[in-house]
Amino acid sequence: MDWISNLFIALLFTDIAGTLFFLVSLVLSKIMFRSDAETLRFLVIATLCAYTIPFVYIVLYANERIAVASDVRSNVNLFYNTPATIGLFTKLGIIWIIVFCILLAYRLYRRSRWSFICRGNIPEEDEMIAERFKIICARLGVKDKVSLYRNDSIDVACMTYYHGPAVILPFVKYSREEADVIFYHELCHYLEKDIFLKTWAIMVTLVHAFNPAVHILLKKMDLICEECCDRMACEEGRHEFTVREYFQIIFDQLLTESKRDRYQLLALVDTRSNYERRVIFMERYIKHGCMKKGVALVLAACFLLGSSMTSLAAGDKLTDVYQEIAEETSERTSEMEMDAVDRQAVEELCRAYDLDPAKVVMMGDDSIDTYATSYDVVWDVPADTTYMTAGFRESVGDTVAIAVGADPDDITYQTGLKDPKQIMRYVEGEGAIGHTFEIDIAGRYYFFVTNLSETEELYIEATVIK
Repeated sequence: MDWISNLFIALLFTDIAGTLFFLVSLVLSKIMFRSDAETLRFLVIATLCAYTIPFVYIVLYANERIAVASDVRSNVNLFYNTPATIGLFTKLGIIWIIVFCILLAYRLYRRSRWSFICRGNIPEEDEMIAERFKIICARLGVKDKVSLYRNDSIDVACMTYYHGPAVILPFVKYSREEADVIFYHELCHYLEKDIFLKTWAIMVTLVHAFNPAVHILLKKMDLICEECCDRMACEEGRHEFTVREYFQIIFDQLLTESKRDRYQLLALVDTRSNYERRVIFMERYIKHGCMKKGVALVLAACFLLGSSMTSLAAGDKLTDVYQEIAEETSERTSEMEMDAVDRQAVEELCRAYDLDPAKVVMMGDDSIDTYATSYDVVWDVPADTTYMTAGFRESVGDTVAIAVGADPDDITYQTGLKDPKQIMRYVEGEGAIGHTFEIDIAGRYYFFVTNLSETEELYIEATVIK
């Protein structure tokens, strides 16, 4: 179940990175980009990427993979140190997955309710309304098929996805001016691909349901999408209506007497507070204009670079903290748990080097004399077999010296240490071999001897000085 533990850590890294992106974008939106809806939208998308892609985990993994590039078969596992820590993160990962599945099931249920309501859609029968819809689609360059329906179960016009993109109107008599505003606004949502953006944001909210920042981000994204569409609709429809007429028509559509469930759809108007923010944003946009694209691009690039480095540093720090926790729990582990750790180390070694588990043997204390800082080992190693001692802990900067004598002295064998990353550090030869290993990774090490002969047994006498 170590994949669940790793999944939990990867999700935790994306949660940290996404939150850092969100906080930085929040500051930039207040200071620099208050009148630039497109840049605000870009920052939202960048934040969603940070919440979706575990790039911190990927960079850390790549760094470890490069460190062991000399052996492509080596097993890189950033967070596999002790049964205690792997068990803890496995439990947390299972809880995370269960919560996500519950919330996803609820969201799918709500979506099915909306699909049921959409079964009542009927094609638009008013010729004037249908004609204006076709004209505005042509002006905006909407080449794909976008349907126009009426439905008596909704109270306000909206853009949704039901058997393809669709604009749904309530059974209300609209004037030409009202229809123009509605169609420009909803079709701008379609051109901006806001339905897919919002679906993506909702999935991020489900994955990171424990983090309040993602729920704030979802509400912020709703408002930014509306502000972008307001600006685009007013620019594209400037020959049909003024900004004042546009917002007056939207205000007339505003519903406040009941709480509505929008089922992932994009309505013309939602709440009075958001409406007021949209009006203020448009006034600021008209007065100051948007930020020059070159400046916005440079600042956005700085934002991405800075927040990426910060989140990577946070991820690296979290790895160090995990290592400290693992070492502390390892020190408190009982002898029984140590046996479990050693057995698991053998299993990991066999997987990493594609070895036959029957030919990798962890030897008991009867063949090993243990002293304060050394081992004396006497083994009869069968042909094509690896013998290992139990693990012993070393710190960075330590040295481990081995001296091995073999009989017969014409049989080739390998001897050395297996490090905490499942890498076999060894020397190869015949007869007497001596070598000193420098320790550059803290953790549990295992002394081993591999008999490379396929037919003869090898007698080994060795001393390991820690």
